[in-house]
Amino acid sequence: MDCDFRLKVFYTAATQLNFTKTAAELFISQPAVSKNIQELEQQIGQTLFERNGSRLNLTPAGTVLFKHAHIIMEQYNKASYDLSLLKGETAGSLKLGASTTISHYVIPLILANFHQHYKDIHIQVAHGNTQQVEDWLTANKIDLGIIEGLNQNRSMKYTPLFNDEIVLVTGANNPLACQEAIALEKLKEFDFVMREAGSGTNDVIAKYLKAKDLEIQDLKISINLASTESIKQYLLHSNSFAFLSIHAIIREIREGLLKIVDIEDFSIERSFFFIHPHGVMADLSSLFMRFAKQQKQTFYSVT
Repeated sequence: MDCDFRLKVFYTAATQLNFTKTAAELFISQPAVSKNIQELEQQIGQTLFERNGSRLNLTPAGTVLFKHAHIIMEQYNKASYDLSLLKGETAGSLKLGASTTISHYVIPLILANFHQHYKDIHIQVAHGNTQQVEDWLTANKIDLGIIEGLNQNRSMKYTPLFNDEIVLVTGANNPLACQEAIALEKLKEFDFVMREAGSGTNDVIAKYLKAKDLEIQDLKISINLASTESIKQYLLHSNSFAFLSIHAIIREIREGLLKIVDIEDFSIERSFFFIHPHGVMADLSSLFMRFAKQQKQTFYSVT
């Protein structure tokens, strides 16, 4: 079973608003994207995109068609899924969005195990910070999000995946790394490197500090970096500190490159969440959620 390819090209282009990215996602040439869009425009007798250089904007007709195309694509995936069940198979396409920590350190293992069970389900994963994942869901660019942020968006439903711990960490060569548990007030004396604005990790850190009457602004933050990997590299070449997910530093702790510094009477625990709009979920999203939850024991046995 195959969906009308021109509609699929349009839907992808309307999501990406860029023909180059559309071509890359569909594994076709950019001229092929333009050709399919032009044929669809000729068929319906209306222009679908306004072109401003490489940037696209939907026309009123394009906006209407995009709304219906989203419903059609959802029904197409559901039909493919239901038909595959009749053959004892499961097939379809699933677009995930994952915040950075999860996409780098959690989701790869889950995806590898998932693919062993469901080889005919094609999965695409986009990664960004928590706010970006929520924005992608709102814009229908992904089917399901996985984040480490707080559940603040009332238009979204948050379902816990499993727990995580955020720990204070520094380079093993930092003279301060040899300390026993430190007092919370001592944090004001340290030099910190933190994630960028919009990071779910930052939100969680701020929440727990505030519960102890300490504002995140009270910390001496010398630099903000866009990824956990860049923060880890920074720590290896400085005497700074950072709050990082325990999942992100397993290798460096085992190899003696980074060291966790305990804080007296203070710990930061959070949940990783699935996030999706309220309402009935697509079958493939539900399937992936159920499978991922079942991976908790396997995941922790590896880490």
